[in-house]
Amino acid sequence: MSDFRLGYLYSLAPIHCGGEGDLGNILDIVREAHTDFPYIPGSSLRGSIRNDLAASDPNAADILFGKELSGSDQMGVHQVWFGDARLLWVPMRTMSLNGQQDVFTWVSCHSLIRDHAICAQKTYPDFPAHAVGTRAGRFIVADAQINVSPMNDDQKKVANLATKFPDRLGKAVQKTWQDNRIVLSDSDFCTLMEHSLWTQIRNKIQDSDDGANREGSAEVFWTDICIPRDTIFYFSWGYNVLQNQSLTKQHHQQLLDIVQGLIQVGGQANVGRGWLQSWIAQPNSPV
Repeated sequence: MSDFRLGYLYSLAPIHCGGEGDLGNILDIVREAHTDFPYIPGSSLRGSIRNDLAASDPNAADILFGKELSGSDQMGVHQVWFGDARLLWVPMRTMSLNGQQDVFTWVSCHSLIRDHAICAQKTYPDFPAHAVGTRAGRFIVADAQINVSPMNDDQKKVANLATKFPDRLGKAVQKTWQDNRIVLSDSDFCTLMEHSLWTQIRNKIQDSDDGANREGSAEVFWTDICIPRDTIFYFSWGYNVLQNQSLTKQHHQQLLDIVQGLIQVGGQANVGRGWLQSWIAQPNSPV
């Protein structure tokens, strides 16, 4: 029997999943080939959750995720799976509303809202070509001006998550998010989303007089790109329970303790990046 569930992630620090590509000294992030949207690979999410579980109970990790290949042992079969974590709501840089005040606003787009609605088994209503949001008015972001019309009730309903925010994020975060959202067309979102990505210039210090530079001078400059904190992702996950009855309710609870807590994914963990608050919509046990 198929088991398909939804989970959510709220970034508490910049997220860097990817690595050095073909862009010189720019450390880009992994992106979907068909949309160019950044995402968190399911393998990164799965690996982080498995490592957390294996640290406390290696046997439970083998039962849920399958035994890892080592020596002469054969790989085990997984009983839980995790898909890619896709963008759903991205915090936009300071936006002026009606030329009077700066507001903190999350933005999404038609295709992301539609794909989330399919996973959440919601009816997707029509969205107009122009921007709609929870606060109507003229928003200024970067060098763009966006005229936002109010969402109707069906659009507000489908723009909501399949479950409420966890207590750890506090009611204030959910209230702020509910009151400050804009849904853009896909093309506008693609352009403006790039302005919200987090970047940092860093350099490697020359540690000797070898080479062209003196010791202590900057040797190489790097530009890191990250998904910003306060981004909301959704991901699919579920069980593929084997007939050997090895999976128990205790294993399920051990997994819940992790997927409803803090998870760290991606690179640059040594400087505190990659932290996410995770929560799920369907906590029922499959056994």
